[in-house]
Amino acid sequence: MGFLDVEADFIRNKVLPDFSWTSFQEPTAPAPLTKPVEECTVALVVTAGAYLAGSQQRFDIRNPLGDDSFRIIPSDTPAADIALSHPGYDTKRAQTDLDTVFPYQLLNGMKEVGVIGRVAPRHASFMGYVPRTERLLWDQAPQVARMLREDGVDLAILVPS
Repeated sequence: MGFLDVEADFIRNKVLPDFSWTSFQEPTAPAPLTKPVEECTVALVVTAGAYLAGSQQRFDIRNPLGDDSFRIIPSDTPAADIALSHPGYDTKRAQTDLDTVFPYQLLNGMKEVGVIGRVAPRHASFMGYVPRTERLLWDQAPQVARMLREDGVDLAILVPS
């Protein structure tokens, strides 16, 4: 029995008796870049549970159904202003090196040395524990996709936590 089987059993036994992982018959079609990475605008979409401590609500880690909302993190936010709220990992340890779960400082460094063209003005943060994914897939993710398009993002890096 693998980790995902153990986790699914836990969710079934504790929260949702009918739980099963969301799956799709066909993989997502590839979307090749239309220009070199060195010219691309890059954004992060993370499941770190990152939020702005002074102005945004924390993710709800007590809800047995998770929290399928998202938070927008401006790319110029000082690390001291970003907090983490997630039931699935030790956020205190991750907070000591934010790039382990929300590598926006690393992304800014990649821009400085010319690896990427531009850092997007905004990044998106979700909380990774969401056993009922319908609202996430059909409402929240499309909102984030629209925001990324508005920001001229060519490439979104997905960072699981």
